[in-house]
Amino acid sequence: MLVRKGGKDVEVYVEPAASESALMYRRWVRQREKMTDNLSGGKVGYTHVQGMDSPSFREVYSKLLGKYRSAEAAVVDTRHNGGGWLHDDLATLLGGKEYIRFTPRGQYIGSEPYNKWNKPSCVLMCEDNYSDACGFPYTYRALGLGKLIGMPVPGTMTAVWWETMLNGMVFGIPQVGSFGVKEGRYLENMQIEPDIKVENDPASVLRGEDKQLETAVKEMMKTK
Repeated sequence: MLVRKGGKDVEVYVEPAASESALMYRRWVRQREKMTDNLSGGKVGYTHVQGMDSPSFREVYSKLLGKYRSAEAAVVDTRHNGGGWLHDDLATLLGGKEYIRFTPRGQYIGSEPYNKWNKPSCVLMCEDNYSDACGFPYTYRALGLGKLIGMPVPGTMTAVWWETMLNGMVFGIPQVGSFGVKEGRYLENMQIEPDIKVENDPASVLRGEDKQLETAVKEMMKTK
C-alpha cells in the first residue's frame, strides 16, 4: 500500500499478525500491570502466569526479580490458566526467606536469597483455572505463602497422559492422582476456596474494571 510521507508516496508492506489472541493477551497483561502500578503508586508488582510451563515460569521470574525487584509486594495472577506442571517451581520462587542483607558502607543493595522472591505476595485465581492451575493455589496455601484471592477453583489436580489418534482426535487418560497430606484425600473434586472471595461480574468487566485485582492490590498495600 502507498502512504504519503514527507510529500512523497512511500510503499509500505503490511503483514497480518500471526495470532490475534496473542496480541489481545499481551494487551490484557499490560492493562493489569498499569492498573496495579496506578493503584499502588508503583509499590506493588504484577505478573501473570499464562500456563504452567517453562516459558511462563521464565516470564514470572523475569518480572519479579527484574522489573519488580524493588517493589514491596507482588500480585501473582493465575486466572484463566489451563495447567501444566509448575506448582512447586512457583512455590519455591515465591517462598524465599530473607537471611542476609548486603549493605556496603551502610547502603542496602540486595538480600539473600537473591534468586527468590522474599517479600509479601498473594495469588489471584478464578473459576476457569484448570489442572495444575488448581494445584498451585493448593500448594501456595499449604506452604503458608500468602492469601488466595478471587473465586473458587474446581478440584482438577490430576496428572493426565494425552494421546492423539490417527484421525487427529486427542484424548487424555488420568494417570496420577494428587493426594493432599493435610486433608487425607485426593485433590480431584476438592474445590479450592479463596481466602478473600471476589467476583468479576460482567458489568464491571465491560466497564474495564478488575475488582479481583483491585482487592489484591489493596491487600498487598496493607503488608508494606
